[in-house]
Amino acid sequence: MHVENLQHVQCDQHAHAVHRADPHGDTDMPNGQTDTNDQTNPHASNVSSDPDAPISLDAPIGLDAQTDPDEWNLRTAGMPHGGSPYRDPDTLAAGEILHVPTGTVVEREAFHDLLAERRIVYVGEGHDNIHDHRFELEIIRALHRRHPGKLAVGMEMFGRAGQADIDRWLVDELSEREFVRIFGRDWGVPDYAYYREILAFIRAEGIPLRALNIGRDERLAALTARREANGGAWPQPDDPYQRQALAAMFAGHAGGHGDPGMFPAMHGLWEDTMAAAVIDWLDRPENADGRMVVLTGGFHVAHGFGIPRRVFRQRPWSYTVVLTHTPPELEESEPIRMEVDFPDLPLYIADWISCVPFRSLREVRPRLGVTLEETAAGVVVTGVKEHLPGAVAGVAAGDAIVAIDGAPVSEVFDLQYGLLHCRPGGTTTVVVRRHGAEWKLTVSFPPAP
Repeated sequence: MHVENLQHVQCDQHAHAVHRADPHGDTDMPNGQTDTNDQTNPHASNVSSDPDAPISLDAPIGLDAQTDPDEWNLRTAGMPHGGSPYRDPDTLAAGEILHVPTGTVVEREAFHDLLAERRIVYVGEGHDNIHDHRFELEIIRALHRRHPGKLAVGMEMFGRAGQADIDRWLVDELSEREFVRIFGRDWGVPDYAYYREILAFIRAEGIPLRALNIGRDERLAALTARREANGGAWPQPDDPYQRQALAAMFAGHAGGHGDPGMFPAMHGLWEDTMAAAVIDWLDRPENADGRMVVLTGGFHVAHGFGIPRRVFRQRPWSYTVVLTHTPPELEESEPIRMEVDFPDLPLYIADWISCVPFRSLREVRPRLGVTLEETAAGVVVTGVKEHLPGAVAGVAAGDAIVAIDGAPVSEVFDLQYGLLHCRPGGTTTVVVRRHGAEWKLTVSFPPAP
C-alpha cells in the first residue's frame, strides 16, 4: 500500500516518526538549531551508525531461515483498506466509530461500554493532532466513570526514570513548572500543549499516571548493551509483519540512508520498555482488578504487534486497540506527509477506528521565531526568522533574552515555559539586553485561523 498522508489510518501509526518537522525551520531551540529532532523528538536516535558493524539478518521466529521475509510476504493475502476489510475508513463521517472486524459503526456509549470490558485499552495517536487528544480524553473520562479508583493511564511521553517526580506532581508536591520540565526532558516542552487537558483531568481525578518509555538520556547505553548482548548485531523484531512494516518506515523516514538494523532495534527497545511498564503496574497485588489506558504513537499498537503482542505473550490479559483516522476532507490544517510504501498485511489494523478531523498546533502555537544558545552571557539569540513575531517585535541576533512576561529567563526552558502560557492572538512582553542596555518589547502572536 502506497501512502503519503501520515495522518491517515494506514500510517496514522507513523505520525510520531516525523511530526516534529517544522515548516518554518523555527523552534526557539538552543544552540542555533532549527531542527527539533536533536532536542525534543523522542524517536530520534542518539546512536551513530557504524557501517562496519554486523547487521542481524536472522529470520524471525516462525519463518523458514532459508526464506527471505519479503518473498514470504508475497505469499500472504493483505487485507483491503490497509487492514479494515469491510469498510474503507475514508468513507467514515466525523465522529463515527468503526468496529473494524465487523465493519459496524457503533454508537459512542456502546463503544465506551465495550472498551470497559477490556483490562487494557491501547489508544494509538497522531501526536500532533489536537482532535486525537480530545478523543483520548473522552475515553479516559468514560472509563474512569465506569471503573472509579481502578483506572490508570500509561503514557509513552514520559521516561520511567521520572516516575517518582510524576507521583509528586499528582499529589501537589511538585509545581507545574517542574512537571513541564520533566515532560520536556523526554518529549519536548512545546508539545506539552497537546496533552495539557488530559494531564489536568488525570491530576484532578487522582488517576495514577504511569511513565512507560525509556528516557532519552538512557537510550544510548541501553541500545548499546542490547547490541553487545546480541553478539554485536542490532536485535531485530521476531514478528515477521512488524519487520516488514519497520523496513517500509525506515525507507520512507530515513530515505534508506543510515543503518537499517538500528531503526527496528530502537523500536524494540521502546516497545519492550513500555510493555514491561504496563505489566509492572497491572501485576501489582493492589491492582489485581486494575485497568489501564495506554497512550502511544499509533505504530506501537497498530496491527496488534508492538506493545499489545509483547504484553499478551507474557500476560494474557484482555485488551483492545483503538486508532484514529482522518479522511482528506476533514483536514483543518496541513498534515506533514511522507511517502511510505507500506506493506499490505493479513492483519486487522485495529479493533476500532474513530474518524476525527486533523488540526495541528504548528501554525498557531505562539513562538518568537528565533534560534537560541545558552552562554555565560545568558540566553542569546543566534538567528531571527523574518516576518515572525520576534522579528516583528524587534528581537535581533545577538540579543540576550532576559525575561518573558515578567518572569526571568536564564535558560531556554524558561522561555519555552513562558511561551506555553501565551495564546494565539494574544501578546506578551520580552525583555532583551542589547549592548548593555535592556529593551522591553511587545510581541504579538497571530490569531488562530
